[in-house]
Amino acid sequence: MRGGAAAVSLLAAAALWCSPAGAQPTRPLPVQPPAADLLPVLPPAAPAVPDPPPPTGAAPVAPPAAPSPPPAGAAPPPAGAAPPSANAAPPGGALPPPGGALPPPGDALPPAGAAPLAAPAPPAAAATPAPAGSDAAPAPDGLAGPPFQLSIGRLLLAPLVLVQAQAALFAGEDALVQAGDVAEGQGFRMRRARLGFAGTLAGYVPFALSGELAAGADASARISEAWIGYAHFPFANLYFGAHDVPFSRSAMTGAGEGALIERPLAVRAMAPFRQVGLHVEGHFRDRAFSYFAGMFNGFQRSDQFFAGYVENAASFGNRFDDIAYVARLAAEPLGPLPRSIQDLAVSRPRLGAGAGYFFSDGGTRDIHGVGADVLLHAAGAHALAELLWSQSRPERAPTQPLGQLAPVTSLGLVGEVGYFVRRIKLGVSARFEWLDPNLDLSDETDSWALTAGASYHFIDNVLKAQADFTHRQEVHGVALDNDAVALQLQLNL
Repeated sequence: MRGGAAAVSLLAAAALWCSPAGAQPTRPLPVQPPAADLLPVLPPAAPAVPDPPPPTGAAPVAPPAAPSPPPAGAAPPPAGAAPPSANAAPPGGALPPPGGALPPPGDALPPAGAAPLAAPAPPAAAATPAPAGSDAAPAPDGLAGPPFQLSIGRLLLAPLVLVQAQAALFAGEDALVQAGDVAEGQGFRMRRARLGFAGTLAGYVPFALSGELAAGADASARISEAWIGYAHFPFANLYFGAHDVPFSRSAMTGAGEGALIERPLAVRAMAPFRQVGLHVEGHFRDRAFSYFAGMFNGFQRSDQFFAGYVENAASFGNRFDDIAYVARLAAEPLGPLPRSIQDLAVSRPRLGAGAGYFFSDGGTRDIHGVGADVLLHAAGAHALAELLWSQSRPERAPTQPLGQLAPVTSLGLVGEVGYFVRRIKLGVSARFEWLDPNLDLSDETDSWALTAGASYHFIDNVLKAQADFTHRQEVHGVALDNDAVALQLQLNL
């Protein structure tokens, strides 16, 4: 019995030792704290109604200061509570990005989704007031204005550059430059090479100085224009010096602003161009009406009719001639016309009309001149008509040698049309002229001329290439072989 009981006791002890519960006693896990309540989801804030703007002159109201953060351990806000004021959306705008600062007082945020405000454009430089016809004159509507300007305090400067290089592909055997033909034979010609500058002082004192570096048959240099103005009042602008005589529209148009290579033959022969003197001009209602009135040194004509008037720089003063008086009236009722004869802007219809008169009480000749012109621009097309009439009477005791012995009355008529295709930068033009140098005689000088040409504008009217064909026909006498084909490359600043 005792041995059986001992065996039973040994078996029970072994069973207890081998069972899992008989291993190392397990330690109870600590009790986890209860899960924290989730933060309430805040409802979307309704867009706040912006406050009315403060009265004029009142100081801007500073935004309320952000509340200090709650102390550590503070209970979260109850569900449905209003969001803190620091997180409220500003009037009309979204919240700044995390970490971003609020705008300073007085700066309004744009509405959500609105495009950013563009930076204000710098003020444009004031246009340089200049007499009509000057190389320095900008377009009234800003077209073909000075492409480069330099501002130094109250001084505004712009370069004046006009380079015209020509190539004659063909010229008739009887072509003669002194008779108005573009060339006398195949080859190259430096038509113009002008250099100078124009500017404005204090906004109402314009001036210009330029020289012709290749003038005349000997390619000598001479003054092209040199003048000072006072343009403080639009109804009375005064200009004094060597500048264009306000008489013919085609003559007052810059040498680089024509639709064809050369100005009309009648204009080159009968308009006085640049002389030394002074004139006043006024413009009303955006050039709806303009007037010009001036006094210049007496005009000197060449005995060769087609050579025109001598452009007198008057370096020695008025030595041989008296005074010439000029007046012109002009109207542009549909808006100001640009400088160019072509409608490079492809603009709405614009019309310009003018009439001029001059009397040169010269020491060699007394000359009366009358001119009238009309220019139309519309959607890239242009049409020009001009009439010129003059009468020259020699003095009984001329101050210079004179070949003219009797009064001479001359007449010139010009008609031109053209079209500019802005998309391809190409313009085409045609001009017809009738010219009678002496109405009392019927000879070979009575003629008509037809010119057709094309122009390609690389950079507006600054850089362009032109090609012209001219046919001249003598009405009486012997017909001359003086047709010509010419090319020209021009830089006009």
